[in-house]
Amino acid sequence: MFDFNFELKKIKSINGVRDGIIPFLISYLVKNNNIFYIAKNDLELSNIHQFLLNNFDNINIYNVPAWDCLPFDISSPNRNIISERIKSFSKLSSFESNKKKSLFLTTINSLFIKTAPKNYYIKNFLKIATKSDYSFNYITNFLNEIGYNRVQTVRELGEFSIRGSILDIFPIGYIKAFRIDFIDKTIETIKIMDPLTQRSSSLVENILVYPSNEFILNENNIENFRKKFRNFRSSEGIKSDIYEKISSGIKFNGIEHFLPLLHENKLSSIFDFLPSNEEIIILLPKNFSSLVEQRELEIKNFSEERKVENSDYKVINLEDLYLNKENIDQFLDLYTNIKFNELNVVKKNEKHLINLNSKPLIIPKAINSEDTNKINNFVKFCIKENQQNNRVLIATEDKTKINNLINFFEKDLLKNNIKFEVIKISDFIDNQSSTNFNFTYSPYVESFQIGDLYVIFDRDIFGIPENRKKSWRRKTENFLKDVNSIDSGDLVAHIDHGIGLYDGLEKIITNGVDHDCLRLIYSGGDKLYLPVENMNLLSRVGDSNFSRDLDKLGAANWQNRKANVKKKIKDMAEKLIRVAAQRTMVTTEKLSIPDNYSEFSKKFPFQLTDDQETAINEIILDLEAGKLMDRLICGDVGFGKTEVALRASFIVANAGYQVALVAPTTILVKQHYKSFFERFNNPSFKVSSLSRMTSLKERKKIKNELKSGDVNIIIGTHALLSNDVDFNNLGLLIVDEEQHFGVGQKEKIKELQGNIHVLTLTATPIPRTLQLSLSGLKTLSLITTPPVNRLSIRTFVLEWDKVVLVDALLREKNRGGQTFVVCPRIKDIDNLFERIQKMVPDLSISVAHGQMKIDELDKSINSFSDGKSDILISTNIIESGIDIPNANTMIIHKSDMFGLSQLYQLRGRVGRSKNRAYSYFTIEQGKTLLSKSQQRLDVIKTLDNLGAGFSLASYDMDIRGSGNLLGDEQSGQIKEVGIELYQEMLKDAVSSYKDGNKPIEEIWSPSISLGLSVLIPEDYVYDLSTRMSLYRKAGELLSSDDINMFSEELFDRFGPPPHEVDNLLITLMIKNKCLSNKINLIDAGHKGVLIGFKNNFFKNTDKLFEWISKSSGQLKIRPDQKLFYQKDLKTKDQKVELVLNIIDKLEKINF
Repeated sequence: MFDFNFELKKIKSINGVRDGIIPFLISYLVKNNNIFYIAKNDLELSNIHQFLLNNFDNINIYNVPAWDCLPFDISSPNRNIISERIKSFSKLSSFESNKKKSLFLTTINSLFIKTAPKNYYIKNFLKIATKSDYSFNYITNFLNEIGYNRVQTVRELGEFSIRGSILDIFPIGYIKAFRIDFIDKTIETIKIMDPLTQRSSSLVENILVYPSNEFILNENNIENFRKKFRNFRSSEGIKSDIYEKISSGIKFNGIEHFLPLLHENKLSSIFDFLPSNEEIIILLPKNFSSLVEQRELEIKNFSEERKVENSDYKVINLEDLYLNKENIDQFLDLYTNIKFNELNVVKKNEKHLINLNSKPLIIPKAINSEDTNKINNFVKFCIKENQQNNRVLIATEDKTKINNLINFFEKDLLKNNIKFEVIKISDFIDNQSSTNFNFTYSPYVESFQIGDLYVIFDRDIFGIPENRKKSWRRKTENFLKDVNSIDSGDLVAHIDHGIGLYDGLEKIITNGVDHDCLRLIYSGGDKLYLPVENMNLLSRVGDSNFSRDLDKLGAANWQNRKANVKKKIKDMAEKLIRVAAQRTMVTTEKLSIPDNYSEFSKKFPFQLTDDQETAINEIILDLEAGKLMDRLICGDVGFGKTEVALRASFIVANAGYQVALVAPTTILVKQHYKSFFERFNNPSFKVSSLSRMTSLKERKKIKNELKSGDVNIIIGTHALLSNDVDFNNLGLLIVDEEQHFGVGQKEKIKELQGNIHVLTLTATPIPRTLQLSLSGLKTLSLITTPPVNRLSIRTFVLEWDKVVLVDALLREKNRGGQTFVVCPRIKDIDNLFERIQKMVPDLSISVAHGQMKIDELDKSINSFSDGKSDILISTNIIESGIDIPNANTMIIHKSDMFGLSQLYQLRGRVGRSKNRAYSYFTIEQGKTLLSKSQQRLDVIKTLDNLGAGFSLASYDMDIRGSGNLLGDEQSGQIKEVGIELYQEMLKDAVSSYKDGNKPIEEIWSPSISLGLSVLIPEDYVYDLSTRMSLYRKAGELLSSDDINMFSEELFDRFGPPPHEVDNLLITLMIKNKCLSNKINLIDAGHKGVLIGFKNNFFKNTDKLFEWISKSSGQLKIRPDQKLFYQKDLKTKDQKVELVLNIIDKLEKINF
């Protein structure tokens, strides 16, 4: 690919360098040279780092990203960025030369930022290996000293936990945690541990432990800070909030900007870490000098602004934390520098430059056009270039997609006698390809052309692909319990005794043995102690702020109230089932997959995610069943719901039925119409759209064509639901973003649902729809796998801060992006426009809201979409349908006035590319929020992970209630018994009607007394919340396999279980056997075992009496209808063995 015959250190510049070729060029140069490349921004750094990391294993790579916050910001850098910096600085501090060449990567911004002194990284480092001599105490003390946080359950970077002889640690510089198992004083094993599941997997030989941050907040460093702060501020320092926090050892957001005060010695720059005994060539990006000057000016401006706003920042000397341009130039002069230029430079007899003459890939219009087959045109373009003696390399980010790409090309390649092969990037760069047409896989870089070579990434033709990695996700039926964990002070509902206050865990001693019980407080101070193995009898109602009176133990009020709710639920379930039954009784044509389905699917150029594939297969089964489908597809914005809808539409339309897609906004209709028009580009199908953008003449024509059947697929707003719209043969209704439709529109949709298939698409289902899905009346498919390389959105909740927001707007502008600014009311827009314009007068602003004329609104949004304006100020009109990957910052004004679902949908408008996105939820200064508003903002900040829409809907249902499932009337029944119990009761009622009015069995649990100590000891699992979580999980185990898996999890996470935990597992096993055999009492003592039956009922009494008669007097029935087995039992094992034998015998004679 390259063939330089120059001694590199004599070269002054390499010209004709386009962005896409830089990773290839660096890969070539680093084969024989140590290279230091300074990327112009974070995105370029990430692209190059991933490219080299995935394609070359014979290079040492040191990656030093910049802090992703502004100079002297009030926020801290992202934890993962700090982790990557510390790992690289630590490795560089003990750099050893070897046969491998080294690549040092950083950005211009990172070049300026100093870090801890070099010796800091040498001193605070430890290699932990199996069979090493480090003692358990030595390692844990070291972790404390270097700033790791000791927690009960390791979840985040820089945390560790201790459980007996097991040490869990999530070291800086890694993406997984580790579980270290000691035997005596020796490390026996080190295993990779997943922080999400807490399960360990494969073994590793060693791990490297780096410091937790670029500072350690220990006594020495706190004293360093206090001295330096006081020297500058004199006695004023004592009055400083920051001074007080650091003096108290409290880390706060933005503490990293006080780094010079936290170290005794001067900070080091990245140049201090470069090995002095190595020949290093520094590659400078295009426009390096002007970019450095610009950054220097930004740092000065930010410093001055922050010092005006907050006098505490005056203690930081600019030069103590940042280099300046003069410093950087001095360091660069010590090395060979090669500049990259975008344009070729023509100079006669110039021996100190290289001209590459690379160009951006110019894609023919035919490939991008909307009315032609994009894939066929792309194939023809590549083959034509190859036939003109040009080389072609087609690249994809996903190795599994190679075969898909080859399938697109193979027929035409064979037809034209063109040989091709799959090749590694490293071999291609080394000119080891034997053909002129190649396929490869690699992290994405921009497509380019150099000489006779075309390097084309499929993303530049087809858009951003989906990620195939499986994501962990909870079972949908259990998500409420995950969200609603029980904490001390919460209100809970006991199935038999009603609503009480959970007051903590208490160890009760009965018959000389310990038993953990939940202490529940009821009205009048009455207490109920519930054995932990019976936690399934409890459901959470709410926290202590939930306005609900406690029930009285033994009073009839709870049972009456529960019966009343049960009756109403029963009535509701009956109506729901009747509605559902009407649909199930309708038999429809069994729709099979058409012959051309595979060809249609191939037009989707990306590999389906597992979730998408599952959802599509479920829909196909629905359509093949000959029954009406009613399915909810729940997936975050941009996670691939549209492709699922497209394939369902194709099957239905091919069968001769019409498809209607209803969307809430004209913008979304326009977007869907474009997608459907491109994919259904076939004379057999006519796709039309109907919205307020459609002219009266065109609207009349479309309605006539719908009635005649000439239109196969119609995309429209609620205009489709008007009474004058008649369909010829409607077969499938797709409702997109159903949470935006009003009650009347939903009732109209329900009328349409009587005899057609229904597919509902949403990121955040309204509680009513979610409840229907969880009750089994709507089938549910979850799409929770995010697109490849998408980063979670950094979310801030803050009072309106001019400095922070100006920084946010300028940062987005400086990286070539755009910003959404959203306000809750149209009347606020003018004021907000003036405020933003004064803050950033050099940025251009567009405005969009629902009261604008349609052509003005279109013009404004198109202007922003085309990149002609930097900021779009709007109402929440943008929350559906605007897809602008270049907009990656969002500021929401008066965010407390928005609903939870709205906030989540709005935030989903940014972060739709590989760039890190930022979301600022602002509130007015000094405003005291209502508890519900505060709760919503807390939830949205917590749920910053990708694919969290379904979990958010559960929070929304907990906050708002699910409402009446048959209409818009709100139901107060949830408050009576709590959302969990209500959910369970409704599910049972629906199941009962489905099974022909089969009686509903109450939740119950047997009373088991084996004279055993049953608990999870504090010295085995110290953290109370973790123990409670384990108890709750234990209470819901339904089979011996579940119990065995739970036992394995305990062993893996906490080590060999003590006898008390073994007793808990035995009790759970016996409990499950009792439940299946209707045994409600087991009481094992020294004289024998007492057995009681639920409702004193035993099915096969004849065989029971036969067994009693043959027992030689050992087995008796007492007057209270309980069975007693008489036998001397001296040990625990004897009791357990006899109890299991009795239950097994009862099971045999009863069935």
